[in-house]
Amino acid sequence: MTELSRRRTGRAPSRLLPLLILAVSLVCAAATACTGPSTAASTEAAPAARESGHAAAVLTSDADTLRQRWQLFGALQILTQRCMRDRGLRYLVTSAGPLPPAGATTAESIGSRSAPGYGVSTALGRMNNGPTAQDRYVRSLSAAAQTPYTAALDGPADQVAALTLPSGSSGTYTTGGCLARARAGLYGTVRAALEDTLVPQDVDQLLERYLATAPAYQRALKRWQRCMADTGRAAKTPAALIQSLRAEAVKGASAAKLAREQRAAAAADQRCDAASGLRRTGDAQRDAFLRDQPARTRARLEEVWQHRQQALTRAAALLGQDAQASPG
Repeated sequence: MTELSRRRTGRAPSRLLPLLILAVSLVCAAATACTGPSTAASTEAAPAARESGHAAAVLTSDADTLRQRWQLFGALQILTQRCMRDRGLRYLVTSAGPLPPAGATTAESIGSRSAPGYGVSTALGRMNNGPTAQDRYVRSLSAAAQTPYTAALDGPADQVAALTLPSGSSGTYTTGGCLARARAGLYGTVRAALEDTLVPQDVDQLLERYLATAPAYQRALKRWQRCMADTGRAAKTPAALIQSLRAEAVKGASAAKLAREQRAAAAADQRCDAASGLRRTGDAQRDAFLRDQPARTRARLEEVWQHRQQALTRAAALLGQDAQASPG
């Protein structure tokens, strides 16, 4: 199963693949450019518990979530590099851009009204311009050297464990190698690290199907679409609108043009969201969906939230140590 970005209905749908073989980098949320570990960030405040516990918070992507993912990405990169160094091997940390802004609007939440934006930057274009330095390094190794290097990083192919997701999808993931060691070092276990991405992603896709036939949500979505069309910005969903800006960044739009375009788009999005109640309706429908889910599904989402908080505490400490150790 590969790591996929998590979106809900009203967003571009994603597919859940059968194998649980993940890359070390976290897929960036569609609402912002990816970010890397070059600057230490403080641990974000834990979301307030709701009627469904923390399950709703796990399924919601907002500015805080993006910043948390930034921390986790950076910490995993550092831990992977340390593990490879302990084995006498080189690993080049991947930086995925600047820290997402605290006031970013996402497909699921409204951010700053005084400085509207989605956090999309020109760094996205640079990041998507060919393979990473780590990829280039691995490709530069001889065939004889690549085999032991890959085994050290990914672990032996026969060291695997099974994981079944709430939807019933199942597969295996590797438990050896430096990627697994880094995940376990951050989350406590490799399984907990993978579930932080895969369980919410899996439940999100069940939620997508639910919202696709939820009358209240579909009515709100149509109101939002009409409102956006009236502003001259045809968009099917907030996620599609954000994705179009990301595409402009990848194509190489100038910083000034990108800033101007996303500021105008986010301002229109915020006005139309207020007029349509789209995100508010989505929140209510998500909560209704969760109430109908098996108790075990809600419990697993709660477990994901708990493990994530523990990982964030470790990540904040690790990134702080790394910042102090870095020159300048």
